[in-house]
Amino acid sequence: MSAPTPAGRGLNRRHVAGLATLGVLAAAFGLSQRRTSAPLVPERLSIALPLAPHAGLIHIAAARGFFDERGLAVTVLPQTHGKAALAELLRGGADLAAAADVPIVIEVLKGAPLSMAAAVASASNELAVLARRDRKISSPGDLQGRRVGVTLGTSGEYFLWAFMVRHRLAPQSLILVDLPPTRLIAALRDGSVDAIAAWQPVRHEAELALGSAIISFSAPDAYAQNYVLVGRSEFMSTRREALRRLLLALLDAERFVQLDPLQAKTLLAAGLKLDPEAIEPAWQALDLEVDQQQAQLVTLEDVAGWAMARGYAPMQPMPNFLSHLSLDALLAASPGRVTVVR
Repeated sequence: MSAPTPAGRGLNRRHVAGLATLGVLAAAFGLSQRRTSAPLVPERLSIALPLAPHAGLIHIAAARGFFDERGLAVTVLPQTHGKAALAELLRGGADLAAAADVPIVIEVLKGAPLSMAAAVASASNELAVLARRDRKISSPGDLQGRRVGVTLGTSGEYFLWAFMVRHRLAPQSLILVDLPPTRLIAALRDGSVDAIAAWQPVRHEAELALGSAIISFSAPDAYAQNYVLVGRSEFMSTRREALRRLLLALLDAERFVQLDPLQAKTLLAAGLKLDPEAIEPAWQALDLEVDQQQAQLVTLEDVAGWAMARGYAPMQPMPNFLSHLSLDALLAASPGRVTVVR
């Protein structure tokens, strides 16, 4: 097929611009319709929410008022990271939590009755290993026998394992030092660890703070990370209307990101108390989309095999993770977003 002519490309741009304009008008009309119709009886929800870009759609929906517009009274419970948000859910302190797939799989293997309503973000090239050059680390092979700071039981640790496998290194050759995300940069700076495994924005903050003193290693596509909205299975089955409204609000937030990415990024940065420049690397690396994809089941099984091998849960037959996907709410909100074979 021949390349489009310049005129054709201009026509395509005008066509796309026209569609975008229609989309804005349709969204505005829909918003007007929602505001002039009878108000919905509010559904109350509490969400344990990490202060991280991965939960961006939820932060943006709260800041932009999309929850209110969908008849939701949402209480956000800030947490340092996804594993902490999941712990708050399991303690009974929240109805829902946002977390990466790794800690969720570990809790499922331990018997927690959890169901996932939707993925709200994904990334395949966001995490990295950052190492001190003065420790004679200039290639991944130099990490063997070194102390590496990482938040155990999280996507950071799973990425570190995948990174080592990708570079044909024995993961057990590392000395892992369990650190919360808030301590990773300080430990790398003071030399108590030789390297860290970090996600954004910690990765970017470390690169800014330590500059040429560190070297960054990535492993694109070694781990396709999903960030998931999760709750107890009983809650999912009894609060379907609340979940449907919640997912509609997140789809509103997704459209807002697509139509006005600059304002969306600014809102998210303000919510996370970060400079917009600090959030840029994460913004570029993340796909902020609401869906339930068949490929997610493969990742969940891969993580489960790793978690059992690491001793985070007893060895057992592979769970049927399909039974831990709560599909009804997203099917009701936007059935095209569900590609899971069922």
